[in-house]
Amino acid sequence: MGLAGPRTPAVHRGARILDAIATGDANTPPALSSALGLAKSSIADLVRALENDGLIGRGVDGRLCIGPRWAELSDPDDVVDGLLSACARTPELDGHTISIGHLFGNQIVCLDVRSGRYPLPLTPRPGQRTMADDSAGAIAILSSVPLSAAAELVRSAVDHLGLSEEQVDETLGLRRRQRRAVYESASARTGRQFACAVPGTRSALTLHLPDRWSEPGFVRKAGRALIAVATESDPRPEVLRSRGRRDSRRG
Repeated sequence: MGLAGPRTPAVHRGARILDAIATGDANTPPALSSALGLAKSSIADLVRALENDGLIGRGVDGRLCIGPRWAELSDPDDVVDGLLSACARTPELDGHTISIGHLFGNQIVCLDVRSGRYPLPLTPRPGQRTMADDSAGAIAILSSVPLSAAAELVRSAVDHLGLSEEQVDETLGLRRRQRRAVYESASARTGRQFACAVPGTRSALTLHLPDRWSEPGFVRKAGRALIAVATESDPRPEVLRSRGRRDSRRG
């Protein structure tokens, strides 16, 4: 029924606040009050409650952002933490921004980020939502599964997001018929991205680059590094068992 549907008032308002912060529509209490049409006192009470529960936080500039509690809720098996830790140990990815994104309808929801030192047109942050057509991660996820499975992934959020059949078809149109290990996208809003799907999940590992990046051979090396990290972090039980047998042979 989406965010416009009937709910317990406080829960509904809290969901609208989280949605506005995640989409970037508002990131200060006054902006939330204006965008949502709620009294400043109501916003203050709800923001305080959400902050106390870790569902929202504040950046160094005081602006509101999605809080650390989301990492616990969205990653109970520590798959995301394992992926980012592996990226931190990978020399080819050193200094670059890496994000983990989850497909939700026609959007990618950022689960977590390892920030780099290079400036980007749009710096990803946990909880941030980006349209699928601006995301290499969405292309990677949609292209990594059969069409029927891709359609199911997109349609699972139809009611919540209020997607039309045209929007569903447009999102599925991003899917590449020929599978690749790494997918690329570039847009003025999000910059240049390279992504690979994480096997056994609805998520993708994405490397974010500045618009102008001219280091020879870097993209190929970084792409191979992304694939290695995603493969090693595959959470499927059969892969974990296989990996355990391989490690025991090495031992």
